[in-house]
Amino acid sequence: MREAGGRQDAIRNPQSEIRNQSESGQALVIALLALALGVLLVSGFLYYASTSQLASKAAREQTTDRYSTDAGAEHAIWRLANEAGFAEMVADSSPFTYTITINGQTVVITVTRE
Repeated sequence: MREAGGRQDAIRNPQSEIRNQSESGQALVIALLALALGVLLVSGFLYYASTSQLASKAAREQTTDRYSTDAGAEHAIWRLANEAGFAEMVADSSPFTYTITINGQTVVITVTRE
């Protein structure tokens, strides 16, 4: 039999229709399961990566704070040893407080006489 366009109608095989009906949807289910597994793995990895990044940022800030504090203490010791009149200023108004900026942070230094 011929169509108007000149092509023949496809002959249908009943065996292939039965096979296609019994397999219908299996590929979709497998693809959806693979997609769900992929989403779970990727979301877990992204959560781990973001948590790790936040932890390293907090550690970096803590280290900078510690270094700034140590530098402030060293600055006060240096002033006591080398700056003329600083020890007398501390003795006259103990506790003596001043601020300096170290590593981009404002450090408050309090020097007391005991």
